[in-house]
Amino acid sequence: MNKLSASVFLLASISLGLSACIVTPPHVYVQPPSVRVWAPVAPPPPRVEIVSVAPSHDHFWIPGYWQWEGERHRWVDGRWEQRREREHWVPHRWDQDEHGRHYQHEGHWERD
Repeated sequence: MNKLSASVFLLASISLGLSACIVTPPHVYVQPPSVRVWAPVAPPPPRVEIVSVAPSHDHFWIPGYWQWEGERHRWVDGRWEQRREREHWVPHRWDQDEHGRHYQHEGHWERD
């Protein structure tokens, strides 16, 4: 085998070997920055929602919640959401600090 044939054979072998490699990008989990929403008054009790039939067995119901909009609370309807692998839903909630101010924690996905 001459030098050119050996080089071509080596290049072909490397190319064939690399073509068998499967490269998958890592799963990137990005959580949006949290913005604290403050309200001078507590939200009303949650509304009773009529939950329809799930679109599929892979969906689950995310309940509605009260959202503060500058001067008042506005109800945001619940919705069906598709389940995510290795994640769970943390629901919206309101808390009160030591000064009596009410603040909202946005609902979000968390890794298991």
